[in-house]
Parts: sequence; C-alpha cells; structure tokens
Amino acid sequence: MFPGRGAPCATGPEETANLTPRALILGFAAALFIAGAGYINDRILELESFNNGHQLPIFVVGMMFLGIALLNPLLFRVRRALAFRPVEIGVIVILMMAACSIPGRGLLEQYTQVLVMPYHWNRVTPGWQAHDLLKFAPPQALVDEEPADAVVTRFVTGSDKPKNPPPVLSGTWLKLKASQVPWAQWRRPMLTWMPMVLLTAICSVCMALIVHRQWSSHELLRYPIAEFTTTLLERDEEKAFPAVFYNQVFWLGLGIVLLIRVNNGLCVWFPDYLIPVRLSWNFWPLVEVWPTLAKTPWNWGLLNVSFFPLVIAFAFFLSSEISLTLGISQVLWFLVAAPLVTAGISLETDYDIGGWQGWHRAGSYTAFTLMLLYAGRHYYGENFRRAICFWRDRAAADGVVWACRIFLVSVVLLIALVIRLGLSWPLATITVLVMLMTFLIVSRISAETGLFFIQPGWQPFGAIMTLFGGYAMGPTGIVISALVCAVLCIDQSQAFMPYLINGLKISETLKVRVTTMATTTFGMYVIALLIAVPIVLVASYDFGTPTQYHWSYYRVPTMAFRAAEPEILKLKATGTLEQSEALSGWQRLAHIRPPAKFLWAAGSGFVLVIVFAILRLRVPWWPLHPVLFLIWATYPLAAMSHSFLIGWMVKKASVRFGGNRLVEKLKPFMVGVIAGEILGALFFMIVGAVYYFATGEKPLSYRFFPR
Repeated sequence: MFPGRGAPCATGPEETANLTPRALILGFAAALFIAGAGYINDRILELESFNNGHQLPIFVVGMMFLGIALLNPLLFRVRRALAFRPVEIGVIVILMMAACSIPGRGLLEQYTQVLVMPYHWNRVTPGWQAHDLLKFAPPQALVDEEPADAVVTRFVTGSDKPKNPPPVLSGTWLKLKASQVPWAQWRRPMLTWMPMVLLTAICSVCMALIVHRQWSSHELLRYPIAEFTTTLLERDEEKAFPAVFYNQVFWLGLGIVLLIRVNNGLCVWFPDYLIPVRLSWNFWPLVEVWPTLAKTPWNWGLLNVSFFPLVIAFAFFLSSEISLTLGISQVLWFLVAAPLVTAGISLETDYDIGGWQGWHRAGSYTAFTLMLLYAGRHYYGENFRRAICFWRDRAAADGVVWACRIFLVSVVLLIALVIRLGLSWPLATITVLVMLMTFLIVSRISAETGLFFIQPGWQPFGAIMTLFGGYAMGPTGIVISALVCAVLCIDQSQAFMPYLINGLKISETLKVRVTTMATTTFGMYVIALLIAVPIVLVASYDFGTPTQYHWSYYRVPTMAFRAAEPEILKLKATGTLEQSEALSGWQRLAHIRPPAKFLWAAGSGFVLVIVFAILRLRVPWWPLHPVLFLIWATYPLAAMSHSFLIGWMVKKASVRFGGNRLVEKLKPFMVGVIAGEILGALFFMIVGAVYYFATGEKPLSYRFFPR
C-alpha cells in the first residue's frame, strides 16, 4: 500500500521483546499531558483541539513528524545510540493516540455535564418540573444537588476570583482551586460511573485483541492510518532520517500542500494581503432547477464540493471498491432518499434520540456485525471454546484466549452494574451489547477504509426505545439507558477502541507484542483517568462549564429527559404509567411493539448490507462495499465524499495511463501530501496557542478538516 509496505522497520532483537524505559516514560508523560490538559485546551482556552483529526490526531502525528525530522537526526549526529528507534517512537505515538479518547467526546467533554446539568435545566424548564422528570433518574447516577449554589450554580458560572490570587501552581493556588469543588457531592456518581467507564475500556481492549489477528492476518485489512504512521517511521539504523525522506517526490507533495495550507491559513489572518487557493465550490443554484434537492436530507453534502488533499491522498491508497463506495456515497444517498421524500416519507432523524436514518444504520450495523462474526466464525469459535472449556484445553492459553475470558467476565459485570443502576435485565443486556457493537463496527470502518473521521449517526438507546416502545421500556428504562449511552458511547468515533485498533497494527508492524502493547495502553488509560477527571472538575468549578458549546451544555445532558418526556405524556394520557414502571423483565419482552416505520428502516439497512456482502463475494465485477450503508448520510462523508471520489479517479487514471509503475512512483507523493496537511494544521495549532498566551485573545481559526 504505502511505500515500503511489508518491509520491516529497523528494529533490534531486544526491541521485539521489550518496551524501552525511555519510550514508556516519554509515552506516558505525553499521554497524561493530552488527557489532563486536553479539556482545558479544547473547551476552556478554546484552542485547536488535541484530537482534531480523530483517528489521525493532528497533534500526535504532527509532533511525531517533527520528532523524526528534527529531534531524531540531531540525536543521531550527537551519538547514534541516542536516536530514537522506530519501535520507541511507535510506542509513544500509540499511547498518545489512545489518550486522545479521554479529553474529547470520547468521555470528558460531556461526562461531568451529564451528571450535574440536568438540575440546571430542570430549574429553567417548567415542563420538566410539571412532570417531575428527574425522579426517573437513579439518585446515584447524578450528583447530590445540595447545596444547589455550590454544586450546580458554580458549575455553570464558575467561582468568584480572589482580589489577590496566589501565584499560579503554588501550593496555596492548588488548594484554592481544589477547595472550590464540592467533592463530597461528587463521590457517589463517581463511584457509580467510573467502574462502568473502566469496564467499558477493558471490553474495548479485549475486543481489539480478539479481532486483531482475524482482521490483520486472516482478512488482511489495510489499516491505512497505521500503515501511514509506520511508513514515516521506517529508518535504516545507519541513517539519520526515515527512508521516505530520501525520496524527492515525497518532498514535492509535502511542499505543495504545505504551501497551499499555510497560504490559505494566513489569508484568514491577513485577508487584505494574500490570495487564497480555492478548495471549495458551491452548487446551490441547482436547487432552483431541481427543487427535490432542497427537500432531501444532507443535500449540502452533494451541493458543497470541498477538496481535502489529505482525503484524496488516503483514497489513492485504498482498494478501488472502498474509495469508489466512499466517493459516490452521497450520490447514492440522494438517488435513494429523493424518491422516498417525494413519496412523503420523513427521513429526518435526531442523532441521539433517533429517526429513520438512525434506525436504518442500526439495522446496517447489526447485519455488518453478523457478517464479521460469520467471516471469522472458526477463529472466534475456537478461541471462545478454549476460553470457556479451559479444562479441555491442554495447550497454554495465549493472549487472545485470555482476552476472551476477561471480555466475557467484563461484559457480565458491566451488565450487572447497569442492572444495579435500575435498568431491567433485558434492557441492560441489549444496551451494553449494542454499545459494544458500535465500538466494534466503528473500529472496523477505520481499519478497513482509513476513514479517520467517523460518525455512526445513531445511539443504542434511541433504537432500543423505538424497538421496545414507550410502554415496554418505561420512562425509567429510557432515562437510564440514555444516561449509560451519554456517558459511555455518545461519540464512538473518539472512543478508546478505534484508537487502540490502529495502535495494535502499528505495534505488530514494529514487532512489539500486541498483548503487551494493549495492557500497557490500558494501564496508561487508567492513570490518565485518575488525573484527568479531577482536573476537569476543578476547571469546571473555577471557570464554569463552556455554555457556548451546545453539545455538552444542553444537548447531551438533556438527552435522556428529552427522550422520556413525550413517552411520559403518552403513558399518563392512557393511565398506564404505573403499569409500565412495574413491568418485570420478561413482561417487557412480551410487550415489545416496534412501529412499522422502524421495522422498514432497520430492515432495509439489514437487508441491503447482507445483499451487498453476498454480491461482493459472489460477483467478481461488483464495485461497491456494504460499508456504504454504515456511513452514507453522515456528516463526515457529506463533507469528504467528493475528495474520496477524486482520489479514486486519480488512482484509476494512474493505472490506466502509467500502470503499476506510475502508481508506485506516486505513492511517496501522496504520503507527502498527507504529511503536508498534518504539518500545516500543526503549524496553525502552535501559532494559535502562542498568540493566545501572548495576547490573551482567541486566535482566528482556519479549519483543515471537517469536524
């Protein structure tokens, strides 16, 4: 795929067995910095996000590039043994990538708000008070709101600043900041949710280990993000720079893109002195010619054409079916959606609560999961058999078998904790299993397509609520299931597992044992949580929660109660509220009444994935991949589909007119394009931070990637 694919990196025998101390120390230090400072950087200071780029975090990959381009050659010239070897840099990068799942939407961007902000919105929403919505939330799931001014009001507004503040980072300053947090009121919800967060992380680690060998060795997935990373790390022990640096075509691609991005970024700062290179075009006038375009959801993704060089370069390396599928996803969506909208079928959906598109993707995810299990049935079956029937297994259990055992135990414990929270066993079981399914599929999309920005576009509880119906699920069930999703899986694209799945491929390529890397990464995750959660609480009570971010200020904290309110009104109107709340687990299963529109939406997604999977296996010329139904009509593909299509066209033209020889020559150029994009983004990230700390003003923002 990338230049030098399959060629081993320059590693010594000791590196294949051990993680060097300096790599672990630097890796842990950098990862803990990202986890601890990430929320303050992203939401308090409002600087460029550390996890901008999602599975290809700009900060991490950009710093890696600077390290191999500047620091490592300097160390090499001072003393060859001082230079970091590829395996050491790879370990640092893996830990930093995994840490990016903590400060953003993977957890902490909305974690504390979900536990306290419902009290704030209950104060200002008469409808909530009239129906006493908060009583449907378990007391241990939210903070103790008394005293309200100290717990809720100060969380929203921040604390008063002393007239003569002590020196920053002094002992007095730290005590002052820590004393502003009502720790006693937060103890109960932390003891409730943190075990679930850790169990979810354990399940993610185990799933990553279980599927890694099947995906990497048996199905031979490409892992484009991991391969790009290891391509930059490949270095001969006798040379100071990575191998790709000695290719002039690489620097040509890097220079062109970096020049364009720096120029366009400076145009934002100095619009009167420079001329930007245009990378986007608007075709909205077509709506006047074809009015149906205006009625179709996600029409802007078809009519706003934006070119992202990084996406075009990644598409060049993908298989033809993947790049074509991603490239024409929006066109295919319009061809399907336009007739449905014309027929009067509403395709509108709420990202969290649900709707036609969300239900459709729920069916697609389910079918894709079954397809993955079927493809690896022998491998998974053998490992789980050995894990369960350990008394029959005479061979020593390897890392995958132990991962299967720990996974089963962790899932049971996680379900038990959700049941203890007050959710009946069928709802708890399906909520946990569907949540883990979304982690699995998002990770698969990343590993197979290289799509670094993924949005599932649906939440487990939204599909479950519609499947069961308001009566069978009950208001308490809706609220608890929604709270579980809000805390543990609100944005699966920034969750722990997708980062880890690419990290395991990097470690495999660098000849580090994947089980060792997985356990090391989990250890970092635990320590990072212990540091980052108190920091976020202290920052929130000092500065106040960022009210300008609708997502974490209102949307996610109110999600559970907004979903339950209409169902409560229906149950009260029919006089069945008390009956619904009193149903047992078996009775809830017996009263499942999914509406026809849900069955059509979910069923269409399920059937289409299965049909496309069969066609892909049985018809040699079939050009499309079933991943289409997992990602179409989502924000990332609406923004980037045109770039994937251009990458596919460039690859096809290269093969047509120059054959494989031209394709191989262009690969270093495309690697340079990706590196140039990342360096450009990192440049303005650093410039913005310097500007903020020098002037105290928020820097102007130039977006390289959709977010």
